[in-house]
Amino acid sequence: MVTSRSAAAESSAAPYLEDCGAALDACGQVLRGVPAMDVLVRYERSWSIQDALDQHAGLAEQREVLAEIGRNRLKVRQTQLSFAEMEVEDAADAAKRLTPLDASNVKTVLSAAGRVRAALRDLRLAEQLKTLEENTVQKHMALAETELEMSRIEMASMKDVIDDRALMVATDDNNQTAAAAQNAAGTSQEQRFKYCTNCKVGGHGQRFCSYFLERPTWRVYPSQKWFEDDKHNSYHCPLGKKLVDFADESHFSRIAMYLKGRACLEEKTKVYELAPEMMPETYIIEKGQWKGAQPPPDEEVGNLPWFVKEADRNWGTSVHVVSKPSECMKIANNESTYVVQQHVKDPLLMEDGRKVHIKFYVLLVGFEDGVRWDLYTFKEGYLSISPNKWTPEDLSKETQVTIIRTERIGDWAPWPSVYPKCKAGVGRVIEKAVAQGKLEGRPGKRQFEIFSADFMVDTHGEVWFFEFNMSPVLKDPQDAPKVNDADMIRGALSVVSPWEGGGPGLWDFVAEYRAPNSPSPTAPETATDSSEA
Repeated sequence: MVTSRSAAAESSAAPYLEDCGAALDACGQVLRGVPAMDVLVRYERSWSIQDALDQHAGLAEQREVLAEIGRNRLKVRQTQLSFAEMEVEDAADAAKRLTPLDASNVKTVLSAAGRVRAALRDLRLAEQLKTLEENTVQKHMALAETELEMSRIEMASMKDVIDDRALMVATDDNNQTAAAAQNAAGTSQEQRFKYCTNCKVGGHGQRFCSYFLERPTWRVYPSQKWFEDDKHNSYHCPLGKKLVDFADESHFSRIAMYLKGRACLEEKTKVYELAPEMMPETYIIEKGQWKGAQPPPDEEVGNLPWFVKEADRNWGTSVHVVSKPSECMKIANNESTYVVQQHVKDPLLMEDGRKVHIKFYVLLVGFEDGVRWDLYTFKEGYLSISPNKWTPEDLSKETQVTIIRTERIGDWAPWPSVYPKCKAGVGRVIEKAVAQGKLEGRPGKRQFEIFSADFMVDTHGEVWFFEFNMSPVLKDPQDAPKVNDADMIRGALSVVSPWEGGGPGLWDFVAEYRAPNSPSPTAPETATDSSEA
C-alpha cells in the first residue's frame, strides 16, 4: 500500500513538471521571436535642414519601435516569472499534501523536495532574467532618447543660426569679407557665432568642418542645393547662398581650402620647372614624343630602374617601372603627359634593406591682402616603406613604389639632420612659385592648404624631392585611434584661424613670402586676422 501511494504521488507530479517546463520553453520560444533591443540608428551630424529633419524622424520612429519591443519582451519575462511562481506554489502544496505513509518513503520525499528546489531555482532565474531585461530595456531606451535629444538640439541650433541676420549673401565683391551686415537702421551687426558649411565638394572639407566645430564658438550653417549641371551632378552651397566663415565651396567661404594656382604644385611637369635642382634628372613625354632632352642610351645608364609617371596623377596609380630608358616610350600613350626619372643612386635604405621615402607635410596660408604667404612645415611625418628588400633588379611596384604611410618618422635616426633639408627645399619651391606669380592671391579672402611632399635620401646625406600631393591622406582618431593626424589638423587650423584654445603645435614657421610688386610688409587689419574670442 505504501509503495502504491508513493508511486501515485510521484506520477501526479511528473505531468505537472512537464506542463510547467513546456510553458517555460514556450515563453523562451516567444522571446526568441521578439526583436532584440538594439539601437541600430545613431545620431550623426547633419549638414542640411532636410537631413536633420529626416534623421529626427528616423530616430523618433526608432524610439517608438524600441518601446514596443521593450514592452513585449517584458511581458514575456513577466509571463515566465508568473509560471515560475505558480510552479513554486504547486510544488509547495504538493509537498504539504504528502501523507505520513508518503513521508515514510525516502524516494517520494526526495522527489517532492527536488521539485521544490527546482521550482525555486526556476523562480530565481526568472526573477534575474526579468531584472536583466528591465535593465536592458531601460538602458537602450535611454540611449535611443539620448540620440533623439541630440537630434532635437541640432535642429534647434540650425533654427538659431539661420536667424542670424549678420550673415550676408555671398557676392563677387573681393572686399566682402571685411564688411559687416547692417540692420534696417544702418547699424552693423555682429555674428553670434562662426559658421561652417559642408557643401559636399569632397576632399577634406567635411573633416575641417568637424575640427572647427570642436571650438565652442563654431556652429553648423546648413547647406542647400545650389544647382545641377548637364550631367546631373548636384552642387551645394550655404542656405540662402550666405557667406560663411568656412565652407568647402570657396565662393561662399571667408577661408578658401584650396590654393589659387595650385596646379603649379600638383602637376609634375610644372613642379619640375620650379625645382629642377632638387629633383633627379627628369625627362618629359608628351603626345607620344620626347619633349626637350631625351634620356641617354641604355648602355650609358647603369642598372638602376626607371620610372614613368603620368604628370597629373598621384598615389602611385600611374607609375610604371622599367629597366631601361628605351622601354619608357612603350608605356606612354598619346593622350597623356609623363615624367621619366631614373632611380636615385645609392638610396638610403632601412636597416633590413627595404626602400623608404619620406612623407613630409606642408601648410601654406595666403592672406586677405592677396600678397602675403606664410609657409609652415610639420616637424613630424611618416616613412613609406616597401614590404620587400630592395634590389635594382626587382622591378615590382611593391618593391620600387613606396606610397603607403608605414610608420611615424620621429624615431628614424637620420630625421634630425634630414628635416632641415626638407624644410629648406620646400621653402625654395614655394618662394619661387610666389615670386613668379604662379600661386595667386585671393584679395579679401584667406586661403590655405595642407599638402605633402615626397623626399628620398641617399647614403651621402643628399635629399631628393619628387612631388607634392595636394590631397594627402589624413586620418582621424575614430578611424585610427593609435596613429592619426588630429594634432596636425588642429594645429594647422589654429594657424589659419587662430583662437585662444589652440596653437600651432608641431607646425614650424618657415618664412613669409610676398608676391612681386607688393606694397609694404605691414599686414592689413581684417576681421579674419584677429583671433577668436
